[in-house]
Amino acid sequence: TGVRLWINDYWKAAIEAGGCFGIHLGQEDLASCVDAGGLDLIRDAGLAFGVSTHSYSELCAALGVRPSYISLGPVFSTQSKDVKFDPQGLETVRQWRSLIPPTIPLIAIGGIGNADVAKVVRGAGAECSAVIGAVTKADDVKK
Repeated sequence: TGVRLWINDYWKAAIEAGGCFGIHLGQEDLASCVDAGGLDLIRDAGLAFGVSTHSYSELCAALGVRPSYISLGPVFSTQSKDVKFDPQGLETVRQWRSLIPPTIPLIAIGGIGNADVAKVVRGAGAECSAVIGAVTKADDVKK
């Protein structure tokens, strides 16, 4: 089907269950995963893994673990998730892209509600956009 299953945060369960493509870790889960030796387990299982970032210090932490991708968000204001960070904006997307090695994709998330906005974000340097509201609020998700 071309669909890749990503598990958010629950890295131990994802490894044990098998069958998923990758794991996405927020900063708190990243810290506990590192402390438990989980990064080696994730890599040994052949899983991709991504890391959320919202600040320069979080970007440094993410770069230190060599993830499959790094996400930045929220780029724009969002109501899909209660976040404690202000919208980052397109300039931060450009800055992140300049700081992240070209071999690591940058994923933008937050307030990217349609294809036109996604194109603008891609133009700022993100390889792709993660969307929640564009799917959950769509009249027809197949479109």
